[in-house]
Amino acid sequence: MDYKRSYILGRSAERFRENKMLRRVRYIFSLGMIWLLEQLPYGFAIGIARVFGFLGWLLDPLHRRIAEIQMKNALGKGYSTGDSLRVFMRHGDILVDAIRFAYMDAEELSRRVTIEGRQFLDEALASNRGVMLITGHVGNWEILAHLPRLIGIEFCVMADRRKDPLMESIVDSIRSRSGATILPPKGKALMLIRELRKGRVIGILVDQRGKRGDKVFCDVFGMPAPTNPAPAFIAIKGDAIIVPVYAIKEKGKYRVCFENAIDARAFSRDREGIFDLSQAMQTWVESVVRRYPTHWFWLHSRWTRRSDMRKIIKTGQDFRTYIFTQNERVMHGSPMI
Repeated sequence: MDYKRSYILGRSAERFRENKMLRRVRYIFSLGMIWLLEQLPYGFAIGIARVFGFLGWLLDPLHRRIAEIQMKNALGKGYSTGDSLRVFMRHGDILVDAIRFAYMDAEELSRRVTIEGRQFLDEALASNRGVMLITGHVGNWEILAHLPRLIGIEFCVMADRRKDPLMESIVDSIRSRSGATILPPKGKALMLIRELRKGRVIGILVDQRGKRGDKVFCDVFGMPAPTNPAPAFIAIKGDAIIVPVYAIKEKGKYRVCFENAIDARAFSRDREGIFDLSQAMQTWVESVVRRYPTHWFWLHSRWTRRSDMRKIIKTGQDFRTYIFTQNERVMHGSPMI
């Protein structure tokens, strides 16, 4: 028994040392890549990133199939062969621009970004109520963190923490340059509600998949999608003016577009109101994706878990049938197969 325990402890220590070494290597490699992307001419850096996106499309069949299946079922005739490749390659732009924009001075940043619909934000700010900026994983959501430097507003966002402290230090360093206040994930909804009630501005992503236990299924491209109800809950409890915004890259520059505000007071403060507001948010995201179909994060399994997508791909099941069956089972309290 002592021998067995010593062996297990020894193996655990060995794995810990291996993981520590791998983390260190990954940290050094990441710092090197960031330095390289800063030094290279912008066009060349984008070109390299897009090549890596192309390689990802070739070498990652799971996410390629996830993107293709979801795009075909959501967009119908709006889907074209090669759209999934464009999605992969756009992620190269997101990575490069997230890094390059963090190290740009305000003057260069303003040359690369134009603001549209500023009046919708100004009207919301003039209300003296808290303002919730909502966006989705469309275009480059990382660019929006630079709004403090672009238009002089202060706002905060909630960010998850990585388990690897070395990688977290890199992400923190890049995000800290944006001007936005990064709140720790502890406290989550209550912290953001407090910020809104103080009349402050917060930013939040609204197109994330919710837990099935929440039983909040919104219509997204004509299919029921489990949706995180937290953004709607926070907006209603915080008495927020909600301003949708997105950042789209066209011809090497970004357009940051604010759109018509939504007043949280128009929704009841009960579960029905949270659902209705959640649906309104998803409908807005869908409207933007329909305008820019290859700019959304289709690699993410929006309508079901990734493990279920593996099952669908492996067995050749019809995606829409699976999604509607999933919805029926969850809403009626039956266990998923």
